[in-house]
Amino acid sequence: MKKSGKNDPKEPVFETVKLGKIYDMGQVKVPALIDINVRFFRSEFSVLLGPSGSGKSTLLNILGGLDSPSSGKILFNNRPLQADQNDDLTEFRRKYVGFVFQFYNLIPSLTAEENVRLVTDISDNPMSSSEALELVGLIDRKDHFPSQLSGGEQQRVAIARAIVKRPEILLCDEPTGALDFKTGKIVLDAISKINKELGTTTIIITHNVSITSIADRVVEMRDGSIVSDKPNLKKTSTENIHW
Repeated sequence: MKKSGKNDPKEPVFETVKLGKIYDMGQVKVPALIDINVRFFRSEFSVLLGPSGSGKSTLLNILGGLDSPSSGKILFNNRPLQADQNDDLTEFRRKYVGFVFQFYNLIPSLTAEENVRLVTDISDNPMSSSEALELVGLIDRKDHFPSQLSGGEQQRVAIARAIVKRPEILLCDEPTGALDFKTGKIVLDAISKINKELGTTTIIITHNVSITSIADRVVEMRDGSIVSDKPNLKKTSTENIHW
């Protein structure tokens, strides 16, 4: 898979065309996505907003190559992302995508730096683990184990692990869902900083309306469909958000 240039911020990184997803539950078929037509642009900070069951996690997983659609197509850098080619999807995830989930999934027996360094071993052009931890404000905690870190610190280690390989895309699934307000703001600040400083195309999914205020664009979902797709004309900093 050829990596495109990053010159035009208006160039779509992702484009979906009539994307659909149906889960087969035996005799019952459950539609999770219905005719999704959406684009996400280079270096943009987007929020996918919607309640539980709206389809936002399904869409994020398909964008990240963790799941495949039942119908329609998805373009990555104007080229089809082949859902039936497992080797291509593995390469796509390894080279281009960083994931941050609600739960941190750190290895308990490894330090913060060692957890981050794991990813550099399978990356083509990684930054150093120290540089990644510096970006999320945790260089002074690099020798600590997960049990010695707060929830917010563990989530920032997970962010450092996701961005150490210099991914083109950062996909975040409810990254503040397990955190209190104060800690959640620190985590969002780290994600926003990475988007600004590295130009990483960033998509966060959340049910928290307040988080939309720091995004460039807000895509709202209900019942497997997109009901709104608008630029945020009053973007603010993480300092000014409340929930």
